[in-house]
Amino acid sequence: NPNKIKVLYQSCHDNFRREYPQEVINHIKEKFQLPNNFILNVGTIETRKNLNAILQAIPIMKNDLPIVVVGRKTKYFNFLKVQMKKLKIDNSRIMFLKNVSIEELPSIYKLADLFIDPSLFEGFGIPIIESLISGTPVITSKDGCFTEAGGKDSIYIDPLNYDEIAHTIDNLLSDTEKQKLMVSKGKEFVKKFDPNILSKELIEIYKSLI
Repeated sequence: NPNKIKVLYQSCHDNFRREYPQEVINHIKEKFQLPNNFILNVGTIETRKNLNAILQAIPIMKNDLPIVVVGRKTKYFNFLKVQMKKLKIDNSRIMFLKNVSIEELPSIYKLADLFIDPSLFEGFGIPIIESLISGTPVITSKDGCFTEAGGKDSIYIDPLNYDEIAHTIDNLLSDTEKQKLMVSKGKEFVKKFDPNILSKELIEIYKSLI
């Protein structure tokens, strides 16, 4: 019975709400040898995260921005290596970062030009929230829970349509005004996931049951 269900969202780590000095961000950039401009993907490197879609889109893209991937590798990574070889994608086009701490991750989000998550399914989509809080435009999958995490001003793609993914990335990178609007609207939308607001909502649920 839908009337007996109340949805309560979750938030992300408090570090993403901290203000980091520019020198700290610059240190992270230097430590991981990050390029000046890049596209970010965050999440365990496993089948459902669908990193292969990004690989397939790379040869179609007009831009040559490198992809930076942060996430634990699984057996799926072996499949990706085969795909990279087939597509002739080298390490200059895609970087896999190791040992990124939760203290360092927010700076990497802030340095990214955009965040891409073509996941096939998720329980929610915390990296999307992390990106919006960090002021990084989001491109993610249609349907499922993604719109709940990304709001109406993120961009949604078919995660199995490689041409659409490539063209969407190209179009957003060439439109700085749209990027600015997405950052502004995203920061406003993501306020609903503030821990203080969520805590009050949880208390209200308990009160309604007494």
